[in-house]
Parts: sequence; C-alpha cells; structure tokens
Amino acid sequence: MLELSALTLDNALTVLPWRNAAMETLRTPMMLTREQQEEWYRDVICDRRSSTRYWALWAQMGLYSMFVGYGGIENIEWENRRGEISLLIGPDYRGMGYGREAVRLFLDRAFNYLNLETVWGESYMCGHPDFWRRCVEDYNGQSTRLPRRKYYGGSYHDSLYFTFTRCDVGAWAEANGGRV
Repeated sequence: MLELSALTLDNALTVLPWRNAAMETLRTPMMLTREQQEEWYRDVICDRRSSTRYWALWAQMGLYSMFVGYGGIENIEWENRRGEISLLIGPDYRGMGYGREAVRLFLDRAFNYLNLETVWGESYMCGHPDFWRRCVEDYNGQSTRLPRRKYYGGSYHDSLYFTFTRCDVGAWAEANGGRV
C-alpha cells in the first residue's frame, strides 16, 4: 500500500541518481547535477503557480515507511484540463507493484482533486512501454505508436503515446467498486 506525501528536497535529491541512471526514459537528454535538481525543486515544485504537481511515494514495510519513488502530473494545461503523468520508482523497488499503485493514486489526484479531464503520457520504446501498456489496459485508456521520438544509444526510438480520460477511468472505477 502506497501513500502520497509532499515532495521534500531530500526526496528530490534521493531521486537524482535514480533519474540519472534512467536516461532512456527521459525527455531531458542530460544528467542533472545536484544544483540543477535543487533549482528544479525550488523553482517548480515549491512554486504554487507551477504547472507541476509531484508527490513522494511511501510504502509501508513492516514497522517502517520507505520512500520508494516520486511523480505526479506535470505540464498541466488548466485551460484544457489536461496534464502529463510522470513516475519514477527507485531501482530497488521496481517489480513490486508500486508503479501500478502510483498510477492509480496519480489518476485519482488528477481527476478528483485537480479536476482534469485527460491525463496523457509518453513512453519511449527504449524505456518501459510494457508497463504503460498494462496501465492503458487497466484503465480503459487509449494509445498509439509515434515514430522516431527519442534519440538514445545511437539510434532513434518510437514511443507509446497514451491517454486516460476521466470518463474511461470513471467507468473502470465503477466496474471495480468505487473511485479510482
């Protein structure tokens, strides 16, 4: 079971090496320094007017709560009621179901708290598109393949572009006994 909390600077710095080790998944084509990550935290996460809403992900492990990842909704277009989903789970916590639970929590926040209508995302084929394909199936989303979206490792890679809508996710929730 995951819980969301406000993202702290310590969380953002914990994520920095995870992020820099996953360049195949990122739009940013360079590793970030500690100073750049601190600037992002201060100028984006701490700005109430920002178009980004990120949360820390905490998992209960016995008597302890462990920070396992972060993410949320970014590039929010309030006038269009849409935003992009983003997620990074720490390498030691992948494959344990935390990613799928985080997507559920982020969609709940997007549709039931931020009042968005559409959440979209993009996963490069050199990254983890199978994870996102399963999420699209889980939540009645839609997807398509876009050609040559990421240059990585000496070649161009296609991407899986996907969307979740409030209506489709709501239908999923009703079929599964409640809210997202």
